[in-house]
Amino acid sequence: MPDTTFHRAILLASTAIGLGATTPTWAQSANNDIIVTARRVEERLQDVPISITVINQTELQNNNISNAKDLATITPGLQINSRYGSDNTNFSIRGFTQEQRTSATVGTYFADVVAPRGSGGTFGGDGGGPGNLFDLQNIQVLKGPQGTLQGRNVTGGAVLLVPKKPTGRFEGYVEASAGDYDLRRIQAVVNVPVMDTLRVRLGVDRQTRDGFIRNVGTLGDGLTGNKGMGNVDYVAARVSIVADLTPNLENYTIASYTHSKSNGIIPKIASCNNSVAGQNFGLLTLARCQAQMAREAGYGPWTVENRLPDSLSKFEQWQIINTTTWRASDSLTIKNIASYAEFRQTTNLDLFGNYYLQAGQNPATVTSGAQVTGFAFTHANPIPGKTNAQSSFVEELQFQGHPGDGRFVWQAGAYVEMNDPLGFSGVQTATGTACNNIDTLDCVTQPGFSLGSINYQLSSTKFRDYAVYGQASYNITSKLKLTGGIRYTWDKEIAAISIQSLSRTAPGLWTCTNGTAPGFGTNFLASDRYGRCLQTLRQNSEAPTWLVGLDYKPMDDILLYAKYSRGYRAGGLSLFGPDSVPGSTANLQPYKPEKVDSYEVGAKTSWHGVVPGTFNVAAFYNKFSDQQLLLGAVLNNTPNALVANAGKSRLWGVEADLMVRPFKGFTFNLSYSHLDTKLQQFIPIDLGPGVALTPPLVGDPIPNTQPNKLNISGNYVLPFVPESIGRISFGGSYLYTQSYKAVAASCPAAQSAVNPNINAGCYDNSNNGPLLPGGGINPGAGINNVNPESGRIPASNIINLNVNWDNVGGRPLDLSFFMTNVTNQVYYVSLNDNTSRGFVSRLLGEPRMWGVRLKYRFGD
Repeated sequence: MPDTTFHRAILLASTAIGLGATTPTWAQSANNDIIVTARRVEERLQDVPISITVINQTELQNNNISNAKDLATITPGLQINSRYGSDNTNFSIRGFTQEQRTSATVGTYFADVVAPRGSGGTFGGDGGGPGNLFDLQNIQVLKGPQGTLQGRNVTGGAVLLVPKKPTGRFEGYVEASAGDYDLRRIQAVVNVPVMDTLRVRLGVDRQTRDGFIRNVGTLGDGLTGNKGMGNVDYVAARVSIVADLTPNLENYTIASYTHSKSNGIIPKIASCNNSVAGQNFGLLTLARCQAQMAREAGYGPWTVENRLPDSLSKFEQWQIINTTTWRASDSLTIKNIASYAEFRQTTNLDLFGNYYLQAGQNPATVTSGAQVTGFAFTHANPIPGKTNAQSSFVEELQFQGHPGDGRFVWQAGAYVEMNDPLGFSGVQTATGTACNNIDTLDCVTQPGFSLGSINYQLSSTKFRDYAVYGQASYNITSKLKLTGGIRYTWDKEIAAISIQSLSRTAPGLWTCTNGTAPGFGTNFLASDRYGRCLQTLRQNSEAPTWLVGLDYKPMDDILLYAKYSRGYRAGGLSLFGPDSVPGSTANLQPYKPEKVDSYEVGAKTSWHGVVPGTFNVAAFYNKFSDQQLLLGAVLNNTPNALVANAGKSRLWGVEADLMVRPFKGFTFNLSYSHLDTKLQQFIPIDLGPGVALTPPLVGDPIPNTQPNKLNISGNYVLPFVPESIGRISFGGSYLYTQSYKAVAASCPAAQSAVNPNINAGCYDNSNNGPLLPGGGINPGAGINNVNPESGRIPASNIINLNVNWDNVGGRPLDLSFFMTNVTNQVYYVSLNDNTSRGFVSRLLGEPRMWGVRLKYRFGD
């Protein structure tokens, strides 16, 4: 029986007989304490020795957050990477960044199940897709290694999406939103208690919105119509069922489906420089780069030039989660979690935002349907199939106990995760080559075919993750508690890959380029490409992880804690990176696990009285070994990248959260995070002749880590407004993010042994000579005109406002107005540093947006 059929059979069986686990719930206690499930049981937030940010559904609505990529705007310490658009967002916490072709450092969980894993040439999967952020109890952002208890092993933290569970009341709501950019959104939820032992909750979320980025090119926005780039068009549906099979046995099943389709989003050229390496890759000269910037400047900041008439970002996912709790006795609870999901993604985007025209051309002469004469540095098209297509099966059996007087509490369990490919997937990329249709090789040619290349990357990847774990807490005294946990994880990745390129010297013939593959270096016809160059790669890794912590509560409203934990991130495969190179003994595709030692101390306090509030603070220090780094490389004059265990780093920081209610009706919140990171060591890699490597610089910060982030928010409820009128409140938030280095230096340290012009270094605008890595000038090289900020994302200041009128006229009707990015600030969320090839491009954040929302509630 095929694996996927076997997984479905297990899931359906567990649904029927109730061998699952309940999803934890979130609630407000009588004194407004927040209840969280960070340690897989319900606990008061102030009693959990973990740095946690909790976001409820109201905060999501007030800040107009409907997609995971926007969560970072209200959560200090949380970052996102959405280089491939909002459908493909992944998270970073405390500087634990996820490089392309590596496993996630942050686990995203919906109803206690980790999000389906993607694989392929672009980011995808891992929980950043649309459609999950409606009808939630809350979102819990857990910071630091969570590997002992939280499903898949991760080093950076976890984001828990907790859906609302069916209740024993007939209730629901219908909510409609409208706003600028032709925003249209409708949500509908109904909760039905079919009988005392059976409860059902149904929900749907549908949103469309025009894109906020204007395409000033002439080839159209993409396959979903001329609605701008960055448009939104998704539908999400969810059904939840709770069945009390016996008084002590509860079965909880969630089925969900999401479909999203948009034109996608591409970067905007931010700066240009004169690079000899750039000139050798597809005519990317300084003059053409500056001409593109000048064309876009007249149309405002939120503009790009899309050169792909078939631009597309498509996301589809369905999932069934079965959970049941068996309360075997007063001191023992047995849980089981089973889930099956399928994830499919199609990405067809210009990766860097170039639209460089040939000499004598101008945009007016490039008409829709005409031969494309503009050159993009790189654009990715899906192969016939999908960019990403994976199935995911998760099974977890868990035991929880608290024998005797409750001083000793323990958990133990076993975890299995199986991710299988849904056929082959991958991308076709044209580098320095303009194509009307890459599938038919309808591409602009140059003497000797082209100064660029066409590459074909095909993969089919299996992941297997197994773990056993246990954790226990013991109250040494009524105020002092000791906690310890250990976990052992086994990870396996098996991939079949095929990497091919179109030969420059023999037009019409393809060449195997993945190193040791059968037929490597031989030519074949495009019609015969399937089945060629197939190569199987494997990587196994395993490691123990652990946690030791001490909690001290001198009084009920003060918690002091200290803990040490070991984190582990699985090794893997750089599927489309260079394989073994002639003249080198290195095998460049597999890379080893990454380990981190994490130390944290913190305090959580709360108080009552005239000015009640809470104050939480945490300080942490992390040390990496065998750190997984993404390194740029040029192999035989072709740009590439690889992941390598090439360094050691240290990372420390402070986080603080304050909430006070200084007077009746007003709530004030302040959150701050500081992060200081440093690459302490880089271990050189033997690449052999013909390879130029872009090494990181020792002493530099870890790329894509934000040093300072501040969030201030407030909400004021008008006092003395009678119930017959309703509840009126005004709120707002301010988020400051300091400028930070987004990527490692892109100026190679040494010239290529094959061609001294290729990747010889970064060049100034007057082409006076190469620059040293990081922007320094070689003696006698001339004046450096390269923008020193080119590899950084500038600081940003974002303000959001909202006005809410609940229970309008005493009726179950809520009316809201919201505005985001009130000052219309231009800011960026991602960056591509190709200084060594002549340009830098950045991915734009959203401009000012506003809308109104009307919600009707019904029920008992």
